[in-house]
Amino acid sequence: MAVILRADDNNDLVRLLQARLNRDYPLHSRLKVDGVYGPRTEAVVREFQRRAGLAIDGVAGPATLGRLGLNFDQPPPLPTNLPFFYTASGTWATPFVGPPFDTGWQLERRGLVRNQPVGYPAAGFLYPNPFMSYNESVALGVAELTRLILMNAGGFYLCGYSQGAEVVVRVLRLMLPGQPLAHRAADLRGAIQFGSPCRPPGPTRVGNNPPGAGIAGFYTPEEFRSRTYDFVVDGDMYATTTEETLLQLGYEALTPLELELPFALEILTLIQRNEFLELLNLAYAPETFAKVVRTAIVVGDFLARNPHIHYHDWRSFNGQTAVERAVGIVASRV
Repeated sequence: MAVILRADDNNDLVRLLQARLNRDYPLHSRLKVDGVYGPRTEAVVREFQRRAGLAIDGVAGPATLGRLGLNFDQPPPLPTNLPFFYTASGTWATPFVGPPFDTGWQLERRGLVRNQPVGYPAAGFLYPNPFMSYNESVALGVAELTRLILMNAGGFYLCGYSQGAEVVVRVLRLMLPGQPLAHRAADLRGAIQFGSPCRPPGPTRVGNNPPGAGIAGFYTPEEFRSRTYDFVVDGDMYATTTEETLLQLGYEALTPLELELPFALEILTLIQRNEFLELLNLAYAPETFAKVVRTAIVVGDFLARNPHIHYHDWRSFNGQTAVERAVGIVASRV
């Protein structure tokens, strides 16, 4: 029997629902985990349904619960010949949140893939663990995704968002000749990337030509670019950094950030580089001063519009959101 939670329910399943909403959506869910499906719980469910593209009725039925990863009913087994769709979430998100999971979830509901989130910390910048850097979090994501690829035979897709997109690119590098995953390169059906800090410069396979390139300064390997679809919305500085700004230098400074000795050593190394020394001598480096101004403009626009979080609702791709377009691309290839 399908589980349906609604107003006036009072049970342990409602407690699970409240706790999951608080964990995955802390910015708009601060519910008391008491098992009571009251007006506040209903309001948060409605907001979640709106953001997830579900029917907005305030009732937590199979679709809403399933989208939250709360599957109380035994689903029919998926055919074992379906490709895996590995999804890596962005910084500070759980595996069940963000464009990659949304894409995989919709494809799985169509019976086209087996959606498999990658469980890794997705941490960085002193949150939620001040002793874990972004770089360490990415390394743990690479290790877990590698484990999944080695464990499961057959075709697969890779899909990442933000930090998760860097995880994907680093795994692609492990598929190059002579690397540990080289024998699985032929099984890669495609890679879907949202707001990737490792986007290569030039036109994307989805038809647009964003300025600059990924902020990380290293990019999707040439060998896999014909199978990679990079989604970039206008103004997303993580995927559109240019040499006219100092964003890449800032990225290099912040990704090792942690309350441990290794970060202090990284900073000591960084401040000895020419780019940093120029920042301390702006009066004698007009080009650097211009970069500072351009960086401030780019960051200001980014903070004002926050395009990085709109891959699920901005219709920037021929009238579709990035998630909708990604679902269509994979559906046409399966």
